[in-house]
Amino acid sequence: MKRISILCICCFYGLVSQANSPDSIDLETYINQNEIQAQSAGDGLYYQFFQEGRGDYPKAGDYIKVNYTGRLVDGTVFDESGKEPFIFQLGYRQVIRGWERGIPLFRVGAKGILYVSAQLGYGKPGVGKVIPPNAALIYEIEVLEIMDYEAYDRYMSALEEKERIAFENAQKKQFAKDKKLIHEYASARKLKTKRLPSGVSYSLKKKGKGDYPKDGDKITFHYDGFLLDDSPFDSSYKRKQAFQFEFGKGRTIKGLEEALGYFKKGSEGWILIPSKLAYGPMAIEEEGVNIPANSVLVFKVKVLKIQ
Repeated sequence: MKRISILCICCFYGLVSQANSPDSIDLETYINQNEIQAQSAGDGLYYQFFQEGRGDYPKAGDYIKVNYTGRLVDGTVFDESGKEPFIFQLGYRQVIRGWERGIPLFRVGAKGILYVSAQLGYGKPGVGKVIPPNAALIYEIEVLEIMDYEAYDRYMSALEEKERIAFENAQKKQFAKDKKLIHEYASARKLKTKRLPSGVSYSLKKKGKGDYPKDGDKITFHYDGFLLDDSPFDSSYKRKQAFQFEFGKGRTIKGLEEALGYFKKGSEGWILIPSKLAYGPMAIEEEGVNIPANSVLVFKVKVLKIQ
């Protein structure tokens, strides 16, 4: 998840860029110019409380649950915990050095701000286009809970179950939407399709001859691939090379392989695939192929050989 990777990646950067950073002076200047009533923890780390908290102080080995928002000094938000709190184990280099040193200052229930110099954050390299080189970081933090391993394990198990249910519900909604879109696409083009139980639909323009493919057969076919707006995303014709794969081995898109099971040698037709049997929520951008996330795919195919 983004909130984990942003915090974890800088454990490396913080170690390789501990040399004198101009940021420590910039951060102090920023605090003074804005008349911020922050306390110094040394080495370019400052903190300020809005709410003191009444619980225990975190210590090494504890699992800490927090809400946070990370900003640059210009106010740009570069990271945040989002809908679910962020959890990490203190003292195991899972977060930036500024957090390792700053979070133990916050008791459970405390709300405040950590002002982190570059040398305790991402250092001279920064992080791509997200965080500039030598950038001071400002974190609004609320410490929610300190957990031992058993409590952490229970929380993560419950969170994984919650995310699984949410993912499955999203898939069901997307599948229903895809089936409707496939029906509308076929109707608009007057394609007489047959829908398989999986949701894949196909339409035969030419029936072909011989047997249907069985597991282990090699199928060679040409195809044009389209999105629902008729924009092409791939074509074996343009490459002047037919596509071949071994049937029943899961070596091509699941929905495409399933539908080709109803195509004989010489068959020509259309295959319409709901997104969950194509690339699902994953967007594809490589080698000239551009397929947005959750895209229904349309293939116009011609089977050349079944060996």
